[in-house]
Amino acid sequence: MSYDDEEDEEFDYDEFVEREFGTPLRSKSTPLHWQLVAIGLLVLFALYTWMSLGLWMPF
Repeated sequence: MSYDDEEDEEFDYDEFVEREFGTPLRSKSTPLHWQLVAIGLLVLFALYTWMSLGLWMPF
């Protein structure tokens, strides 16, 4: 088998992945509500760290 015949064609990675593995079961993008949950957790973690260092005491 010679690979010289395939040099003229450009390799399409997306088409290869779809052909080999099929369509993905999940979407590649994260839904908005999970993005908001992640941002909220980061804010809570930052506030907790800030308070534990004694930089801010709300009461």
